[in-house]
This record gives sequence, C-alpha cells and structure tokens, in this order.
Amino acid sequence: MITKTGQLAAGLVGLCVSAQAFSASDLIISEYIEGSSNNKAIELYNGTDQTIDLSAYELITYSNGSADPGLVLNLTGQVEAGDVYVIAHSSADTAILTQADFTSGAGMFNGDDAITLLNGGVVVDSIGQVGFDPGSQWGSGDVGTQNNTLRRLVAVEEGDSNPDDIFDPSAEWEGFGQDVFDGLGAHAGNGNGGGGEPSTPELGACGDAATLISAVQGSGFDSPLEGETVIVEAQVSGLRVNGFFIQEEPSDEDGNDLTSEGVFVFADTNLEVGERVRVIGEVDEYFGLTELINVSDWQSCEGSVELTETQLSLPLAEGESLEPYEAMLVAVTDLTVFDINNLWRYGEIGLSHELKRAPTDRYAPTTPEYYALIEANAANQIYVEDDLSARFPELLSFYPDFSYANPIRVGDKVSTVGPLNYSFGLYRINPLEPINVVGERPATPDLRRGNLTMASFNVLNYFNGTDDGSGGVTFDYPENRGAENLQEFELQEARIVEAIVSMDADVIGLMEIENDGFGEDSAIQSLVDAVNAKLRWHDRYRFIATADGAPVGSDAIAVGLLYRPSVVRPKRKAITIPMPIQTLDDGSLVQMRTALLQRFQHRRSRKPFAIVVNHFKSKGSGCWEDDNLSDEITTAQSSCNALRVSAAVTLGKALESYRLPRRVMIMGDLNSYSAEDPIAVLTDYDPVERGYTIMSAVNTDADNGQAVPVTDTFGYYNVAKLLDPTGFSYWYYQTAQVGSLDHILVNRAFKRNLVGATHWNINGVEAYQLQYDQALTFYPDADGYAFTDVGPYRSSDHDPFVVSFRMR
Repeated sequence: MITKTGQLAAGLVGLCVSAQAFSASDLIISEYIEGSSNNKAIELYNGTDQTIDLSAYELITYSNGSADPGLVLNLTGQVEAGDVYVIAHSSADTAILTQADFTSGAGMFNGDDAITLLNGGVVVDSIGQVGFDPGSQWGSGDVGTQNNTLRRLVAVEEGDSNPDDIFDPSAEWEGFGQDVFDGLGAHAGNGNGGGGEPSTPELGACGDAATLISAVQGSGFDSPLEGETVIVEAQVSGLRVNGFFIQEEPSDEDGNDLTSEGVFVFADTNLEVGERVRVIGEVDEYFGLTELINVSDWQSCEGSVELTETQLSLPLAEGESLEPYEAMLVAVTDLTVFDINNLWRYGEIGLSHELKRAPTDRYAPTTPEYYALIEANAANQIYVEDDLSARFPELLSFYPDFSYANPIRVGDKVSTVGPLNYSFGLYRINPLEPINVVGERPATPDLRRGNLTMASFNVLNYFNGTDDGSGGVTFDYPENRGAENLQEFELQEARIVEAIVSMDADVIGLMEIENDGFGEDSAIQSLVDAVNAKLRWHDRYRFIATADGAPVGSDAIAVGLLYRPSVVRPKRKAITIPMPIQTLDDGSLVQMRTALLQRFQHRRSRKPFAIVVNHFKSKGSGCWEDDNLSDEITTAQSSCNALRVSAAVTLGKALESYRLPRRVMIMGDLNSYSAEDPIAVLTDYDPVERGYTIMSAVNTDADNGQAVPVTDTFGYYNVAKLLDPTGFSYWYYQTAQVGSLDHILVNRAFKRNLVGATHWNINGVEAYQLQYDQALTFYPDADGYAFTDVGPYRSSDHDPFVVSFRMR
C-alpha cells in the first residue's frame, strides 16, 4: 500500500535518458544562481556532440555597468557532450559546492553585473548588457538577475554572443526564486536536443519490478549504468542534509561480495531512517561516489525490515577495498583516531587501526623502510563525518557533548555504525547515533620516578605583556607573539601553570618564553611567580639567568631553565651558546635561538651534571637549501634541515670544549624527528647504513661557508628510544602524523642513572580549537562546550617529555 507520494524537485522534469540528439555549436550558460550571501553559481551546458576542452574558455564579469572586465576566471578541465560544468563561489552552500567543478573565493557577481563566456577570446554567451547599469537587476520578479535562480529554456541551443544588446531574461530564461539549487548539475535540455519533453519511465507501484542496487553499483569502482534512468526500491539507511542512503533488504541481495547493496540518493526529502521507498532517478558517478540524481518521483512503501550492518576491520587485506561496502550500513569497533584536523572545520575525524607515524621519526629518508611507512600511512583510513556538510558546525552531530573536559583526542578509540559515504577521495561513515569514544587522558605523567626528574616543555609563545604607561599591561607591541589581551594571557598562563605543577619535575627546560630578560616584570619571573603560588615552599622553583642578566640571544622568544632549589643547586654561571647564522642569496640572515648551558649539583647524591636547553630552527622557516635543493633527502626533513645539522655540530663541539661534569644532557625542541639528520649527528650514525652522508649548511661562518660532510658524531643517547620508543611529543595537522620533535639526549655516564621516561600527551593530541586564543575567540559562550576551562590540556602545542634518574 502506498502511504505517501510526491515530487522531489520542482523543475527537474528533464531526466537524462540514453538517446541524445545534439545540435548546438558551443557551450551555453544553462543556469544562473544569484542567491543569499555567497550562493553564486554559473552552470555551462555542452549541447554539442563533442567533448569540449575548457583551456581556451574564460568567464568574465563586468560590475555595476562598467565596460571594463572585473573578475576573469580562466576555466580548466573539459565537458563531455551532453554534460554540464558548474562554476561556484568557494563559500557557497554545500548543495552548490557538491555540484561544483570550479570554485573561486572572489566576489563573483551580483544582480546588476554582466557576465560573458568567451572561447578563445570570442564571446559565445552572455547574461546582462556590458556597459549598461540596470539599477539592481535585469528583468523582474522571479525572472530577474537579483536574488534568483534562472534556468535556460530547453529550446535555447545557442548562446547570446552579443553582450552589448538589450538583455531581457524572460526571453530565454525561467525563474525559480532565491536559493533554489535542486536543478544545478544537470541541464533540462540533456538528452532531448532542446526540443520536446524527454521520455520518462513511470515510477509504478511498490512491489513492481525495479533495478537492483547491486546492478546499479556493479562490481567495479564505477557504475555500469552511469547516465541511465533507473527505478529502485529499498530501505532508507541514513540521512544527510543533501540526500539519503538506501539499502536493499537481505532477500534482494545478489550474494556477490564485490557489489554494494547500498546507494546514495541526491534529493531533498523528509524521510526517516527505516522507511522503505521507491525512487526514480539517474545514475551518476560523482567524484567516485555512485549516486542517484535528478530524482523526479518517489513514494513510501510498507514492508520495512531490519538491516544488519557489515563489520569493517582494519588493516584491510592486501588488494582489499572498501568500495564493495559503499553506501551500505557498516560498523567499526575500537578504531584509533589519527586525524582531528577538520574536527571543527568540517565536522570529521580520521580513524585507522593505529596512529600514523612521521616516516622520518622512524627511518632515514630514502631507505626501504621509509618508503614502506609512507605507503602504510596512506592506507587503511576511514573517516567519521558530520551529516551537515557545513563548515564550522555549531555542534558535532556525531558527538554533541564535546567539551574541554570531554573531547575527542588523537589516539582515542572510536566505535560507530552508519552508512559508508565516499567524498573527496575518502570513505566516510555517517553515524546513525553519537559515536562511542574511549581514551585515557592522564592527569599526571605516567613515570617511574627516581630522585631527580627533568622535563622539556615548549610553552607556545608565553608573553606576559608590557607596561602600558598608565599602570596597566598591554599586549599590543611588535615583539609579542602570544596572547593578544589580558583575558587570553590569563587562560594561557593558568593552563601552563597547571601543566608544570602536575608535571612535578625538578628541572624544566622551557622553549618559546618571551625573551625580555630576568627582571621583576619579565615573562620568566611572571611564570615562576604563578607556579610558586600553587606550591608548598619546599616544591617551589627559581630560574636560571644569564651571567650578565642580558636576554638569551636576540630572538623575540628564548629558552629558559627552571629548577627546584630543594633538589638541585646551580654551580658556576650559566653559559650561552650562539647557533649558526645562514646568509641567503639576497643577503638576508636566517637565525635561531641561542642555547643555554647550566651546571647543577644534585643535593642528595652530591653528583654534578650539566644541562643545555635548545630550540633549533623551525621546520616551517626558509633557508638556503629550501630555495636551491629539491632532492628527497632535503625535502623529506622539511625546511632548514641542513642548518639544524650545523646547529647540532655547533652544539656538540661547544659541549666538548667546556669543562663539564661527567653527566651531560641535551634537551629541547630540536625541530627534528627522531631519525632525521640532526639527531643522527648528536647520537651516532653510519653513512653506509644510512645510505648517504649527512651534510652541513652552506653560507655559515663554519668551513668557509661551504657545506661539508658530517661523519664524526657525538655519541649521545636518545632517552625516548631507550625508555619510551612508542611515545611522541607532536602531532602535525597537515599530515595527521605523530612524532617527536622534543628530545632529551644524555651521555653514557648519565645514561647509567636513567630509571624512567614518558611523553606526557596533554597538548599535541588535543583539538586545536581548545587552545586559549581559539577558545576565547570562537567558542567563549558555546552552549556548554566549556572550551575555556582550566587544566593542563592544550596548554601548548607540544607535549612535555619527562625523564627521571636515580642519582647515587
């Protein structure tokens, strides 16, 4: 029995059918959308019998009656005979962007702007009248160029090649009002040569013969029925803002493991999951997703059944693909979150069976193991996505209770059920219910402790402001890289303090603290005061100042050292070690932070040791090699690798030149993954085993400015490799990979005292939107999200690395 029936898309009466007649000579503009906000789009239709290369085509706008071109868009790609090509604003509604072949972030056009389509510089079609200002629009009512969608009449086969003549949209266009997008992506003239009504199959009644979804999907990546109009009858298994998923009931499955039993229907309805429907539409491959479009009719049917989800397991077997499950209900259990880059930008997270490790955190560039890890990282990925397709959603439909205290973090385990979508080259689950998230969020480092604990901690541009001359503090000064106002600073400082107090280390090396000396108003004094206010007298800290009280080097940020006088005491004065400076071809200089060396004595054991805190050149900087070398050894280790090698050599030689205690430690943000060249130089490497000889940087004060082979190493031990080999201190959003940029290296004598080490994952794995500046700027009052809560989490973007020793 039919319970409801209806037309899905007003105006979509022209379904594609297999027989086509072509009589046009060039592209025409087939649809024009000038909607609210950035909802702007132009659809081009190829009514010829040939595929058209767009490399000679331009779309030009003329603003407000101007005779001079405004925006010029040089088109790319091609349009097959009978197909369309959609140009859209990059911030348009998802329903527009879903159909877009070309996007631009420029202003596009308004209702009083003329538009021309050129082929080889010759106008082949136009909207409006170039050089004439119509006021607000051409035309009137729904058939006007302002706040309307216009579609070319099916009888129009040739464009308006005279952009200077009077333009009356009612002569060739039909109007559909504001923000009507359901006709975009398929011109009503497709398949009938622009004349007469197309042949449309009848929907029929529920239970009549229908095409099986398995036949629509086929056993390959593309549908064998693409472009054909089909009738399918199946059960709604999931909803999206732009359509719904349907899946065959078990009795209609074909039993072929290579064919999917589900398909996505691109249409706007008010259906519910579990409802059985009969649908007529055209089979389309949209960037790899088999879907039904141009849906002209549908009806709801009785007889729904329970669908059983397919359990997916990662890693996939060799040669196995997720394609056979496209649009079907699937389930995953305890997969690992490896990607949260677009968690709040597009409402999606990436899952796999394990975290993705930066290849150079494990293996030297160009080795077989390095290439194998690159390949492994690209495989076995499945995403969970919000069902809205919106940028910066107000909440996550699959995890509505997200907050500072209840986040989704890299490394968490996720279980969920939903239909399997495919878009932007990735398979994606659209959960039917909120996902289940399980993870550990340690409040303190999980560390075996001895009688001396030390840590490396990058505090992400901790700047405490400066005197505004009126008894207050301002953050508006050129050197400031941190908080932009007092509210941001207070949240940033509170979280850093929580992290330091919970870390409970006796010596802490700091990176990215404001380099404003050591006075009462200095950043390091401010931080120590704030930390000590939370501690008993015995646990309080002091800081190491330079011998002359001057800032540590000349950069706006510096390294620093905190220590507990109750556990260690400084011996002799601090030493600063300048790092290499590189001269670029244009004469400009590339510099990095000065290192800070201090000798200590452990009070209980009376054993002396030395520690040097470092912050090597960033991977995101620009050095000579980045402009002049393109070999994989250089590029695999990111910008300024050779300059970091020179810094490692400079540091190692400097430590050899001083009279230091038997126990020596190198710590800090070395901006080098564990298997990259600078770490290899400071520890130990064999050029034969590595496959190449490491080279220093050119254009420094060393070696007459030449790059030289570095074969002598310094023999330090990487503590993480010894005691926490699976740990990491950083997650890089652009690659969704983890690795260690923050290191503690010790010499042989100090190695004998090691008892424990851990990367305390409180920052890198946390959502960027929880960071103090993001939380206050974008989520200050976000309906209970509590992004601005205080705790150690997201106190920085690097995780502390904590090491303990038993001194005796």
